[in-house]
Amino acid sequence: MVKEDKNYQHRHHHSKHRKNSVWKWVLGIVLALLLINGTVLAKFYFDAKHSVESTYTPVKHKTGRNNEVSLKNGQPFSLLLLGTDTGDLGRTEKNGRSDTIMVATVTSKKTTLLSIPRDTLVNIPGHSGNSKINAAYSYGGLTGSLNTLQSYLGIPLDHYIEVNMKGLQQLSAAIGPVEVENDLDFTQSGNHFEKGKVTIDQNNILPFSRMRHEDPRGDYGRQLRQRKVVTALVKKIASVGSITKYKSILSAISSNMKTDISFNQMKEIYSKYKGATNISQKQLQGQGQMIDGVSYEVVSDSTLNSAQKELKTELEIK
Repeated sequence: MVKEDKNYQHRHHHSKHRKNSVWKWVLGIVLALLLINGTVLAKFYFDAKHSVESTYTPVKHKTGRNNEVSLKNGQPFSLLLLGTDTGDLGRTEKNGRSDTIMVATVTSKKTTLLSIPRDTLVNIPGHSGNSKINAAYSYGGLTGSLNTLQSYLGIPLDHYIEVNMKGLQQLSAAIGPVEVENDLDFTQSGNHFEKGKVTIDQNNILPFSRMRHEDPRGDYGRQLRQRKVVTALVKKIASVGSITKYKSILSAISSNMKTDISFNQMKEIYSKYKGATNISQKQLQGQGQMIDGVSYEVVSDSTLNSAQKELKTELEIK
């Protein structure tokens, strides 16, 4: 079954080290909380509208639904969340890599956030043989990722948000430090993080979020820290105090994010999904296996079926 963070199993893989991207989730909700706040002046509204519209990037993608989800009516919807290294690490791939992959189901009462290991073994449409799930982005960009994740999880993916790694540091600089609970004492890139409450800011947010080699849980531990950081940032952005810093926040968002959620849709999300800031965090769990000399994370049929059932229940689909 899909396990909660506290039940993570010991899992560690040695593979070529590379910087890993971190994204922000459901930015539509976050922005809408700022946009519709009664204390915000008209200038903020128009500045925000311009910034949000600059991120709007629709893709050719079919969800398989008979009818498009109605945000106006508050229907549950799904969201693919990608953290990419595009344009940041000098990759030779056309589209870079999606090293952080999460799927969110959003209802009027809560958001369920599911992390998916980047090395998960999948079949990518149009490519024969075994593949890692993060290769779907390299092969086919956002459309490739959406199609692959839809097929793997057996659910429609209604929207996406893609954020480049550098945006996390810029966003942290804009909103200021946040506190998160750290369950592992470690040092990364000259930064030491003790167990317990730690302060995360623009100087240490990337080392904290991408460390995995010192963690006995490997990539699972890294994903746990990413979710904690993202949750803390969401709460900080949504606070009244962050409104005074809206220009720098919008700058970080508009220059590092792409989404197919329009400005008007973001306003509808605010209106109908206010309870969605109640976040439930989950992890898709697999087992490390070497196949033809390549390390994969293999998710059992029973585990995958359980995850699919939970996602479908949240989306109210059969």
